[in-house]
Amino acid sequence: MPDKKPTIPDMFKPEDFTLSEPPPPVLYKYMVADRVKDVLDGGMVRFTHLLDTNDSFEVRKTFRQFAGPRFMEIMKSAALAKMTPDYIEQQIQKKLAEAGLNIPSTLVRELLQQKHGMSIEEFMRSQMGSLIEMFSGGLNLAKSPEEFLTEIGSILLCFSLSERYDIPAMWAHYGGNHTGFVVAFDTDHAWFESDKNPAESKLQKIKYLDDQNDELFDDLQAAFSSKATDWAYEREWRINCAMKQVEKTINLGANKIHLRSFPPETVTSVIVGAKASNETVERIRDVLKRKYRHARLQRTIPQRMTGTFVLKDI
Repeated sequence: MPDKKPTIPDMFKPEDFTLSEPPPPVLYKYMVADRVKDVLDGGMVRFTHLLDTNDSFEVRKTFRQFAGPRFMEIMKSAALAKMTPDYIEQQIQKKLAEAGLNIPSTLVRELLQQKHGMSIEEFMRSQMGSLIEMFSGGLNLAKSPEEFLTEIGSILLCFSLSERYDIPAMWAHYGGNHTGFVVAFDTDHAWFESDKNPAESKLQKIKYLDDQNDELFDDLQAAFSSKATDWAYEREWRINCAMKQVEKTINLGANKIHLRSFPPETVTSVIVGAKASNETVERIRDVLKRKYRHARLQRTIPQRMTGTFVLKDI
């Protein structure tokens, strides 16, 4: 089976990039106990600007230049695919019509053959390399990777989830030291579907690396959906969005909280931490009875001799 040809994403809609394999069937969001009212009862989750996440180096220089050999290869391949005999014939006819010339295209081809010693197809291909190289140089001069990535970081927001519910460091850092809870989301739900293609997911897998790539198209996932390897334990996936997709903003002065609603059907279960209080458990149980009757309520039980958790329905 032939390799899938690389495609160039729409730079103006980075929230729609497709940069990774399909997500696992369930992803998890760790939360502190205070979020029961806001998230479960309120039915909204927070989307955070990339520049405002808890990673000081969330937005960093992941590639040295926009356009290099890889970019030129992609552009050349795209141009060659476009340059079919029918397309070239259409362009000749178009130019003749614009010039008001009523002559056969075969005559034009013969004249070009005499002038350049090659067919029009060969001539266009011979000029392609220099044109793409000139365009690539202009692209690198137009904006630096630092400027571009900072701009993306200021306009793009994300909602982060994890592949696993049983990561001790995640419970410690995001789950109130096991007193909070985890919401399990069904990634097959339409809420996660791409707006452009329902067969694809909006979820993007985070790649973990510390090095820079030479150019943007060496690894698009590394360029736009990556973090340093120190964060690899999070096993993170994300939905990205633009401000126009935010439904509610809470203004806290210097800080702003941007919220979007999610359908109750996306939630498959709520998992409370091993140290969650009876009050937290009962608050969650009440919300599930009212708004998420299909969802299970479970608790993590640490298995200290094996360093694992098991889930118990409660």
